[in-house]
Amino acid sequence: MKKTIITSLVLMSAVAFGQKKNVYGDAFEFNSKYEKDIKLVLADDYNQYVFSDINEDGYSTYPHKKILMRKLDQNGNLIDTYIKDYANKTNGVLHNYLGSIEVSKDQFVIFTEELETKVNRKEIFQHVFNKKDGNYTTTSVAKLFTEGGLKMGTTYLRFSENGKYVAIVNDRSVSKKTANTIDNIVIDLSTLTKKWDKEITLDTDYFEADAAVTNSGRVLILRKSTGWKESSKLVYVSAQGDQDIALKDKLILKTLSPVSINDQDYLVSFGYFTGVRINQSNFGDMAFINLQNGNITMSEVSDFRSNTNMSGVDIPLVQVVDGKAFLYGFNVNKTLPPSTPANRFPDPIYSYGPGKWFTIKSDGTASTTSTQKRGDIGFFTKENTNYFFTDSYGFTPYKVGSDHTDPSKFVEFQNRYTSTEAKYGQPIFTSVKYIPQSDRVIFLRKLGENKLLTQSLYGWQN
Repeated sequence: MKKTIITSLVLMSAVAFGQKKNVYGDAFEFNSKYEKDIKLVLADDYNQYVFSDINEDGYSTYPHKKILMRKLDQNGNLIDTYIKDYANKTNGVLHNYLGSIEVSKDQFVIFTEELETKVNRKEIFQHVFNKKDGNYTTTSVAKLFTEGGLKMGTTYLRFSENGKYVAIVNDRSVSKKTANTIDNIVIDLSTLTKKWDKEITLDTDYFEADAAVTNSGRVLILRKSTGWKESSKLVYVSAQGDQDIALKDKLILKTLSPVSINDQDYLVSFGYFTGVRINQSNFGDMAFINLQNGNITMSEVSDFRSNTNMSGVDIPLVQVVDGKAFLYGFNVNKTLPPSTPANRFPDPIYSYGPGKWFTIKSDGTASTTSTQKRGDIGFFTKENTNYFFTDSYGFTPYKVGSDHTDPSKFVEFQNRYTSTEAKYGQPIFTSVKYIPQSDRVIFLRKLGENKLLTQSLYGWQN
């Protein structure tokens, strides 16, 4: 008790005098080989959780289908671990982790699927974790048709950018003899109940390449031609039905990033035009699509067009200010290491290009400004101002919508416990959170291969 009181007084003193104070939790072990999708989940100013999922096939000494919620105290020290096994033990039943999101101050929800080939069953489950008592509540949210055997179809689970909706898009197995059937289910995350569902049938000249859900709770499906001639289709789905969004001639879309401006749905998509293309990537043209009237405005992204090593574009942040849209994005590069006798099928290696602001003007055209920082980011909001961080040695607040920053605002990470015991760690930017009760920034750091700890910054503003 005395130690807790002394620590609290030190923190209160640091905050009161505006001094930067770093507080580290004790490192705890995790399995970096199996535990994926690491997230820092807030409960209140006194507790946090660390979420991870194990989605490994096969039975071994290590659990293969597990949800883990590690509870931490105010200083980031491990208190307890709540584990849920979401694997049905019946033979022939397969399981997949689909995604997870924080839905309220008291709840975190995880979605998984079960596939049972013998009875042609695909079922989606939501597991709601209660942060107050550490209990999981599991319910079935969708029972979907499959053709059976190996034809189980593809499940897309997508969250809206505003965090209000999750869409479950079930692409049934394509048959050349019948139309392609798609199940669309949208769940309201504020109530964790179904908002609408719609079964649609599409032609078999195209197959489904990706899906997304807008901030208004409508579904977008990107389709690619099955024949030798390149072609794209974009389908906009609501509770009333589906409609094709007419695309420009020879335009191939590769990505889906929905945007809402004044309660209207838009789409930002990177792609290219078919034809003679020498030393060009597949992401050099950006389409801004008005989903209400179908208008499309094109903008060229010269840095992306000339980067032939690109394998994708990541847009982790969308912000609308005064009717103008700002997107932060970066190119993703994927390379495959050479195989070896010991590792015949090596995992791909991903790298990220420098981050860019894409500013969408009122006429739909876009301008691009580089931040000159690495692509992956963490961000939070304080007093209607958004900040994000792009450097492993510290962070610089960028006001969203601004194409420059003040170097004097750089906040350096203190990557050690004491001056004599250096324990360097890599910040996990996707874990950055802001706790308004104590005006602190908290995030996870990875130490070595199998340890995590939290770092809290008090008095972080210069």
